[in-house]
Amino acid sequence: MTSLDSTYAKPFLTVPAQIRRLRDRGMDCETDAFATAILERYGYYRLSGYWHPYRELPAPPAPRVDADGREIRLDTFVPDTSLAHVVALYDFDQALRTRLSELLSTIEISLRFFIGHRLGGADKFAHRNPVMLETMRQVNPGDSPEPTTSYNDWLEEYDRHETRARDAFVLHFRKKYGPHLPIWVATEVMSFGVLSNLYTLMPQLDQEILAARFQVNTADGKGDRGALANWLNSLRNVRNICAHYGRIWNRAFDVIIDAPGHLRIDPDHHLSRLADKSVTNKLYGVLLIMQHLLLSIAPDRRDVPDLLGFIDEQSRVVGFDLAQLGFPENWTADAVWGTQFELDQAPMRAASLLDRAQSLTAVETRDTLTSAKIKDPDKQRTAPELSRAHKAAQRQLLRTYLHYKVVIEIGLGKTKHYPAFQFRDGKIINALAEINQALIAQCGGVETTQTAAALLDWWQTPHPGLPTTSDGTLQSPADLLATIPETDFTTTIKDADAVNTFVVPETE
Repeated sequence: MTSLDSTYAKPFLTVPAQIRRLRDRGMDCETDAFATAILERYGYYRLSGYWHPYRELPAPPAPRVDADGREIRLDTFVPDTSLAHVVALYDFDQALRTRLSELLSTIEISLRFFIGHRLGGADKFAHRNPVMLETMRQVNPGDSPEPTTSYNDWLEEYDRHETRARDAFVLHFRKKYGPHLPIWVATEVMSFGVLSNLYTLMPQLDQEILAARFQVNTADGKGDRGALANWLNSLRNVRNICAHYGRIWNRAFDVIIDAPGHLRIDPDHHLSRLADKSVTNKLYGVLLIMQHLLLSIAPDRRDVPDLLGFIDEQSRVVGFDLAQLGFPENWTADAVWGTQFELDQAPMRAASLLDRAQSLTAVETRDTLTSAKIKDPDKQRTAPELSRAHKAAQRQLLRTYLHYKVVIEIGLGKTKHYPAFQFRDGKIINALAEINQALIAQCGGVETTQTAAALLDWWQTPHPGLPTTSDGTLQSPADLLATIPETDFTTTIKDADAVNTFVVPETE
């Protein structure tokens, strides 16, 4: 016989004995037939979480919390507690879980795309490349770098998911290409937990770009990758509870939601309730972050406000306090639930542009501008002074490009990005700069992200008037620029009248 490590000594109770116990403790169970049907359908233990708040508190001066700080409840029920009401709470919670699961799946599917797409742009097997993920560490001086423990643990868990996957598209990939899946397919076979952990393994800049895309920002305007990682973990936790038929009503969740850093400088922000500790481990906090994320995934959908309306209505029909779900007073006045409320679309567009073109941050761009000329080159300088002079010259050169509007700039949060194809040999490509300047001049008054989108459209769209590749494939101006000398490029673009195909975006 297996040796048991447990001090549990409560006796087994038959259903009639369970009904007697509930009645003895003050619960109205109606008829034996009704109570039997309920307990056989749901189970005594499952329902106990729903009648727990109706157990009486100790009368003063008896303590109401134990040595661990947990609330003490007596076995007896407050007057008028009924099994029918407990079942109504359970049925409401079941409907809540179903609706919540549907909304979570919408967010989860979108996150699978964004994470897979971001990584896939750099390496189709990025999840199997710890170098690309920047998860290599040198354990001891002189040792060769090796993958971190967190990456190895993640890969082991992911491999279990990939091995078990039997969907038709997975079988097709295995048969045609081999056992391992590219990242944009791999994200479809990961659990939400494995997906959210992959986010934390992405290069820091990629994490920040995704966080900024969802307008989860730090106080200084960068993407708050820590807050977004916490949000994903919170949603994973709630999703798992729903998947295993756990209780959502009157529950304090294990994952406490982090408030993004920018809330510290904007007390009127629509997520300001996340600064309230009574909200951050309750359903209201989860609904807040779901609404925020959905507004940047599907801005026209009203699913979360509709769910709040359902909860509000059921609180009156079933009879429970919205505070049990973390709803604060005057929650209906929160701007985020207004029918006209929307998020700024520019960060979403900017992040999409960064997925289209390999880009450098302002710091990285300045570092590439090795052709920048320092002031007073003959002046005697120490090595640190010379380094500072070079940095100053590079900063000034980028400012000059921006002043004369010859470079495509993509702003996301307070971080500026510059498509890398614009630079060669330590400076901007002159032929490209001339075209950019002409095209940008046509976009006077157009928002900068829209202008950047229009410029990328022109540079990246195959043009029928340009020479084709050896296999007959149409080339875009950017493709052509990468393969022929600048002078030939300028002539070819002029002969094809390609600049006149530029489409000036409409102002919003």
